[in-house]
Amino acid sequence: PMGNNPTKFQLVIARVEANNPSVQELSLEKHDVGDKRIRVLAEALRQNNTLERLNLSACNITALGVRYLSDAICNIIITSNVRRLNLSDNVKVGPEGGKYLANALKNNKILEQLAINNCGLGDEGFIPLAEVLSTNRSLAVLEAGGNEITDEGAKALGDALKLNTSLEGTSLWNNLITSNGAQHVAEGLAANKTLLWIGLGGNGVDVEGAWALAEGIRGNESLQWLGMGGNMLGDRGAMHLATLLANDACCLQSIGLGGNEISDDGATNIAGALKTNTKLKSLGLGGNRIALTEGDEGTKQLAEMLLTNGSLQKLLLSSNIIGDTAVVHLATALETNTGLETLLLADNPFSDEGGEGLAKVLCSANKTLRTLDIHNSQMTNASEKRARNKKK
Repeated sequence: PMGNNPTKFQLVIARVEANNPSVQELSLEKHDVGDKRIRVLAEALRQNNTLERLNLSACNITALGVRYLSDAICNIIITSNVRRLNLSDNVKVGPEGGKYLANALKNNKILEQLAINNCGLGDEGFIPLAEVLSTNRSLAVLEAGGNEITDEGAKALGDALKLNTSLEGTSLWNNLITSNGAQHVAEGLAANKTLLWIGLGGNGVDVEGAWALAEGIRGNESLQWLGMGGNMLGDRGAMHLATLLANDACCLQSIGLGGNEISDDGATNIAGALKTNTKLKSLGLGGNRIALTEGDEGTKQLAEMLLTNGSLQKLLLSSNIIGDTAVVHLATALETNTGLETLLLADNPFSDEGGEGLAKVLCSANKTLRTLDIHNSQMTNASEKRARNKKK
């Protein structure tokens, strides 16, 4: 480890101090660097304007180390050229570290990507970072997952999104945001003109938050990717998002709704919306309660959607309760579908009947599907092997 090898660290510092244009990236990921050596690195950075990518994730850095780094990237004598900074998985950074970074972003005009996942920020450390986005014009990506951020932090982000014109993506996965926080984010999205993607997975957003986000995104002309996996949307939440997808003005190209207790009713609404939607390329519905069994409207709607939709390229249905009847319906639709390239059906209870039906279609009629995942189904090993070989 770096902590027990000072010679190796000295070589790293020498490379930074040399300011060699060919050295644009430095990664000390998962090395026990600690604050003392981060201070040495920060001093070396004051003499460097060629390093562009710096990965210090899981380096045992605290708020003090972040302070050293923040001062270095704001050096006015030799302007720092660090554009990507990864500080994730330094759990002792805490609220004070977030404040130091926020102060740095008030002056730094170069940094484009900041990852600070799992750093113990809380609202106290995240809110200053969110607030500085109102005036910062360089940062394009902010990742702040796993930081126990609540609705107060979400509100600060929503307020900043109303004014920010540079941020292209942000992730707040695995925090403590409820539908109230989603409402604030939605208000920001309604006014924002530049954000391309946002990840809100692993929070506590329910049907009310889904409605708010659908309303906020409805008039947004930039957002292309929405990650909502691992929330509590349910069928009613899926219905609100289906209404959004059915709107011609919706620009989303990818939506992730895995792990949201969505059943056939929700899937039916989404499938109905995609009969006319021509922009969505990826739909994630894994880890739900979708069965699409015989007699359910869900089977009919999903199959009909694939018959008419030519834009959807990825359909993720792993870890549901999809049986043979539904898989046969999917296979029938794939006979004429020319858009779907990826179909994930792993961890579903279909057997040889459904799998062989898929294989037959892929061997004869369908020429566009490139990736098919059917592992952990109830197919026999022999049938699964035949299906894989036919797919190839």
